[in-house]
Amino acid sequence: MIIGIDMGATATKVVAMEEDKLVFSKSFLASGENTCEIIENTVIKSILPEAGAELLALTGVGSENCSFENLASKVVRIPEIEATGEGGTWLSGVKEAVVVSIGTGTSLVLSKDGGYRHIGGSGVGSGTLRGLSKKLFGNDSLIELFTLAEKGSRYTVDITIGDLFSGTDTLPEDLTASNLAKASEKANEADWAKAVINTVLEVAGSHGALACEGFGVNTVILTGGVTVTPLAKEIYDNFQRLYKLNYIIPPNSDYATAIGAVRIAAKGL
Repeated sequence: MIIGIDMGATATKVVAMEEDKLVFSKSFLASGENTCEIIENTVIKSILPEAGAELLALTGVGSENCSFENLASKVVRIPEIEATGEGGTWLSGVKEAVVVSIGTGTSLVLSKDGGYRHIGGSGVGSGTLRGLSKKLFGNDSLIELFTLAEKGSRYTVDITIGDLFSGTDTLPEDLTASNLAKASEKANEADWAKAVINTVLEVAGSHGALACEGFGVNTVILTGGVTVTPLAKEIYDNFQRLYKLNYIIPPNSDYATAIGAVRIAAKGL
């Protein structure tokens, strides 16, 4: 068994894999001085065989202060960029692509010519959603935000092309012209919830399209917890038609970086 841990700024993803098969996955919020202890006591010990794990792969910005050396015969640290690229491409079965990892912020990783490299990103991600949700609704729970958004319509909050003119082949009427700019008095909390989620997903997807154009690839792979929502599929299906690119949300996209860390670590055995 190989365990992979992706420790982000606000969330931690833990996976266990045996021969490329995912046998365990768990995501939870953990921050502060006791993060390492929380991970060890509440997650890892519940899945470890008596002999411990064969290998433990650590990645993510929060992993620097954790060792977990008593949990596996070998602990390796995997650069987050490589883990993101490996996880996204392996899960999707595509070798050349821009992997867009929507975490607390958003990171763009180019997979091309057999390697991975960081090509950009933004500060807009799930952390943005938590902050806006706390300010707008008094609650920073993403689960509650996504549930609320299911009842909403962003068209009372966003200005679309259809609000401005009749549209064209390349500018359909439902395309966003300006996120959050309409802010109609008729907009309710559910409408705002859907609009802010849409904003984050559109920004990430647009960055992916621009990166594809600049680096000569035609596939955008989306990973991160936000990508498993129904709204993500809806948006990126539309983006695929708009940009004439392949937008892929692979299975287990929310655990892609942790899975990528395991894959890279396993190659060194």
